[in-house]
Amino acid sequence: MEQLASFFALMVLVLSILNVASPFLKFAVNLNMLQSWMLSLYILLVAINSGVFHLYLSFFATLVFKGLIVPILLFRVLRRIGKEREIDMVVSIPLAVVMSGMFVLVSSILSTKLTGLEFLFGRFVFVSSLSTLLIGGMLLVIRKILFSQILGLLIMENAIFLAANSAATGMPLIVELGVLFDILISVLISSVLLLRIRRSFEDIQVESLEVLKE
Repeated sequence: MEQLASFFALMVLVLSILNVASPFLKFAVNLNMLQSWMLSLYILLVAINSGVFHLYLSFFATLVFKGLIVPILLFRVLRRIGKEREIDMVVSIPLAVVMSGMFVLVSSILSTKLTGLEFLFGRFVFVSSLSTLLIGGMLLVIRKILFSQILGLLIMENAIFLAANSAATGMPLIVELGVLFDILISVLISSVLLLRIRRSFEDIQVESLEVLKE
């Protein structure tokens, strides 16, 4: 079971790096959806291993909210804005992928230094969750399209869920449901703002908002 859990944790990390490497927005949403599925299956393994009932509900809630509802909303927004790929970025894709590899290396080093941490399925889960968190944060910085930054936030949230369900027997169900509802509302609000920005500025890059400072 530990090997299977490590595989799901690895896929969460790999899908984050693939998101960095892809300029295609629809493909990025598919990657994020698949990442949420991998996270859900990991939570299911934690539930089976620990025998904690609320983790089964957590698995179902994560799969439905993050693996189905949020991607459907993102696909609808993507069709409305009519944007297929992101061309202009702060750094090039090859450099961003190299930086992602550096994050994995730093996370691996930190995992050997933090001796007090205990994870259900080994320290690689810590490496995966921390690396994914850093990669999601990097996407917020290097991507100029607001839609891509929303995906970066979702990747960071997946990393936090992965760590929370690894270092202990998961978050309390009421807290997790609250977080999932917050994510859903945040995506809805961000989508509405994104569509309004598209109508007002005919663009969805952050630089287009500089005019609001004047």
